[in-house]
Amino acid sequence: MNFEYAKITRSRLMGSMGLVIKHSDNESEIFEYYLLDCEGLGFCDYVRLENPTKEEAYIEEERLMGGLGENRVFISEDRALFLVQYFGQKNIEYNKPLPDGQEYYMDTIKNHKTNLTMEDMFPIICRKITNDIEFINFMTMRFIAWDREALRHFCENKETAYMHITNINGTLLKNTVYEKGNGKYISKAIYEDSDGYYVCKIAFNIEISNNEYKIKSIFVTDKQPLYDFQVFDEISKNEFVDIYDLEKYDEFIDKFYRDNPFMMKSELDEGMFFTRFNFNNNHVKERVYVINNDLKAIYYAMEDKFYVATYSKRDRDYINKLLLANYKEYIKFDDAMCFEQNVLFDFAESGCDDFNYFIED
Repeated sequence: MNFEYAKITRSRLMGSMGLVIKHSDNESEIFEYYLLDCEGLGFCDYVRLENPTKEEAYIEEERLMGGLGENRVFISEDRALFLVQYFGQKNIEYNKPLPDGQEYYMDTIKNHKTNLTMEDMFPIICRKITNDIEFINFMTMRFIAWDREALRHFCENKETAYMHITNINGTLLKNTVYEKGNGKYISKAIYEDSDGYYVCKIAFNIEISNNEYKIKSIFVTDKQPLYDFQVFDEISKNEFVDIYDLEKYDEFIDKFYRDNPFMMKSELDEGMFFTRFNFNNNHVKERVYVINNDLKAIYYAMEDKFYVATYSKRDRDYINKLLLANYKEYIKFDDAMCFEQNVLFDFAESGCDDFNYFIED
């Protein structure tokens, strides 16, 4: 078959990327979709569609890429196959299971010949960083994630990339950036590690070299453990929950997801859960970064109820107005509540089927 195109999200610094490759001949069109985990685990999702409709191909691409918050760029066949090989070899190296469909991509992992390196790919798979705060947040995130590969690219002294404070690929939950002048910054990072939650201070000395940000040095101090409730207080935010009566559950779910394929869809015991992220990662540009500030809304559909959680008045007004316009044959407004903490996800995850009982318990 002939290579037609490939495209990748420029989301390397957020920790994952979506890759689409299309091949075709006179009889068939083959679309392959890969979710690439950039923190050491290889690729964790693979979907292959043969002769899909335009809508089916679009829905699958949006499912893969729509929530990653970065633009997509076309890349060559060699670069696309290099990425498949590189990340597939990570699965093998770390003894992580490869997704179903190995018969379609294993030959690429084993036998693709190329002169490319991951260092060659970084200018393509990372969008250009626009300011110091964004760079510090990204590098704090990569440091906590123990992402040696990204740190090697951005550190002047490659040995600095092998420093770490976490036991595993940790998760940055909140970061506050303080500017100290002359290229010096301090991050106050709250993060999750394998054995609990911690806060620490990370000092960065940075410069711009050849129009690219570089780390001159990193220094870590004041590491302290945190209790769960302390972390919760730091990252929790007000949540508006609008409640609707729902009819024709199956028909509604099918239409809602077809209209919004960029949402992350999760099937739970009592219903279907959807997560809608912002279409950009502008929250990384803020002096105070919080992991869930890229969250625009969450939706939870049960047999006869539909719950919508939003986190600002603007988003609440817009999203609920849109829902009533597009799905008026399925939903009817019932009630609205406001909470000082995140409630809807906990309700959905609990398996409880009565929201009022859950919040009163």
